[in-house]
Amino acid sequence: MNIKKPIKHIVLLVGGPSKEREISERSGKSVYDALLNLGYKVTIIDPKETLANDLLTIKPDLVFNCLHGTFGEDGAIPGLLEWLRIPYTHSGIAASAVAMNKVLSKKIALICKVKTPDYLEIDSSDLFKLLKNNQELMQKPYVIKAMQQGSTIGIYLILDKNSRKPKEEEWHFGNGVLVEEYIPGQELSVVVFKDKALGVLELRPKTNFYDYDSKYNEGATEHIYPADIPKNIYLEAMRAAEEVHRAIGCRTLSRSDFRYNSKIGVLEGLFFLEINTHPGFTNLSIVPEIAYHNGFSFEQIVEQLIKDAKCEITP
Repeated sequence: MNIKKPIKHIVLLVGGPSKEREISERSGKSVYDALLNLGYKVTIIDPKETLANDLLTIKPDLVFNCLHGTFGEDGAIPGLLEWLRIPYTHSGIAASAVAMNKVLSKKIALICKVKTPDYLEIDSSDLFKLLKNNQELMQKPYVIKAMQQGSTIGIYLILDKNSRKPKEEEWHFGNGVLVEEYIPGQELSVVVFKDKALGVLELRPKTNFYDYDSKYNEGATEHIYPADIPKNIYLEAMRAAEEVHRAIGCRTLSRSDFRYNSKIGVLEGLFFLEINTHPGFTNLSIVPEIAYHNGFSFEQIVEQLIKDAKCEITP
């Protein structure tokens, strides 16, 4: 009989080299406090090139992955941990990599009959050639997004001729670019926890654009729970989030983002944007807020992630 070894010592990965380092540090502080309250021994590592050797030296029972952005949530860290045979939290290699890629996750959503905005995929070199020639990428309004960034990093909202477009010398977000139809209306987020959608939260940024500053600055965005939308849209958003979560193979936790334009029609106005396998754990983050409204404490979320932690590949 295979009895799982009790978890005593946890390595908490925080920081990292991505453009979301600051958010990882803020999430990591919350998780660190929760782990101590739960009685675990915790060693914090800010991963460098020596990460594999560091983990082999420390020999933790488990790694809690609190990294955001590239390396942390794109499958790179799970790949290393699978090789080292150290159980880890959140989703595995494939689910992490697919969810981080905005085009792949959209394609899976469409297979699940979940509607997404019209889009095109383009290489950054082609993007800047078109922009230099003053060619429109699609009919306005549209959004230019870095393919594999989070926290609205590398995103440009093109509403009219005066909208700021990216400049080649400022683009440090990789080669892949998503150009997506802009959906006016309400910004919605759905949390899936233990493979069940908990609820839908509406975000109303004071700038009318839910960008990096709106996400992480106190008072910049109004959070409305439950979302002020028709009941059938509320239920459809939860169904869609569960479908995409399962189809991609996410583990324990995910957050899916939607836009809802009531002027298009009722069900026709709901659009899936993307899914996040490592949603933030800051004091302004959506997951702890929705979980709280559904009777789950922050420590219960952390404990469940630990309970579900594993290596997915069998040698």
